[in-house]
Amino acid sequence: MNAKNFYIVATAPNEPSLQVKISGPYLTRQAAQADLSAAIDEAMDIDPSAKQFDYSITKVESRKPGVIQHMAAHAC
Repeated sequence: MNAKNFYIVATAPNEPSLQVKISGPYLTRQAAQADLSAAIDEAMDIDPSAKQFDYSITKVESRKPGVIQHMAAHAC
């Protein structure tokens, strides 16, 4: 995995500094775009308040998985 990858990021509309990587990493923007709708649906399944957030695809430096991948890796 590269140090800098694409992630689907949720941003609070009234607090732009509050950002959470919900899905990723993706090697390309196209891969993240293909997963965007499903990632938003999964976020809303986890927390209905997720519909209030703004979603974007951002290239950031990180090796940590997004929230959805983290939860899937630790599911029982």
